[in-house]
Amino acid sequence: MMESTAFIRGTIEISWNAILIALAVLTWFFASAALYTGKKNKVIAIWLMLPFAFFLSAFLSRSVYWYSHQSQFHGYLDALKSTDLSAFSLLGILPGIFISAALMRLFRINTNLPQLLDDISAPTSFMVALLYLTCLFNDSCRGKILITNPAFHKLPFAYININPQGEAEYRLATFFIGFIIMLIIGIATLFFHFYHKKEKGLTAFFFLVYYSAAEFVIESTRYDAGYFPTNGFVSIIQIFSAVCVVATMVYFTVERAKKKGFGAVIIILWITQLLILTATGILEYLVQRHGDWAYFLHPSMCVSCFFMAFVPMLMHPKKTPKTTSDS
Repeated sequence: MMESTAFIRGTIEISWNAILIALAVLTWFFASAALYTGKKNKVIAIWLMLPFAFFLSAFLSRSVYWYSHQSQFHGYLDALKSTDLSAFSLLGILPGIFISAALMRLFRINTNLPQLLDDISAPTSFMVALLYLTCLFNDSCRGKILITNPAFHKLPFAYININPQGEAEYRLATFFIGFIIMLIIGIATLFFHFYHKKEKGLTAFFFLVYYSAAEFVIESTRYDAGYFPTNGFVSIIQIFSAVCVVATMVYFTVERAKKKGFGAVIIILWITQLLILTATGILEYLVQRHGDWAYFLHPSMCVSCFFMAFVPMLMHPKKTPKTTSDS
């Protein structure tokens, strides 16, 4: 583990985690403000969203972490009061940001919710990428896979970890790989946003399905993923990811049926998606039961999850709706 303290000034100790979290929040804010495509006098929506999104995301992230790691705390209130900057689940970020955006719509600060979600999608990915880097400075997010080849005992492949026996071992650098993946998704979302500006809400769905697919794979490589107390097989984030992909698929199916009718394309895409979801589930089952197959199973899961996100985008009717102005 890298040195967790960035610098000390008298009695004040600043950790790298705190610096990275602050940098992640500032990146989200300034990138969202720069991408904002509503009326310029309504950019206040981003300003007002920031505190709501920060505190809601932090609250939900800590709540989810407590739910899946209750043995680490003396009750829920103890979890909320904890100053441990690693005791958070990334699952709380998207709901926290979405609720904050919905509040802007509810109070009519920004009446075009799909447009607002489009504008903050890429920045959210960049923020999550930076948050993954915080794991360089704590004991969380260690990969299941042991890296035995000394040539790969370095980033971005492996990271040193001290096991319960006090022995040093090199494990898959899940956290750093997550940083790279989220950075790529953020860049892809940015280009998608510029290309599909007129199709309000489409960028947000693009980000959601690829973000969810990436999280499904990343969670599969971790040995400290958060699970339901009664289920130690599929993590909470993996279930949430699958629900987001299926929900997007359902939404685009309804939209396609309205605009083009319920045809053979819908049936074929649903059959394809169900097969992909089944294959992804089987791969997760196998990697849980046969960890020594991970070098083959995880690359296969990356492929299946990519198409799991790709198929819902194919379901989109590809008809540009009438644009609505932000009031």
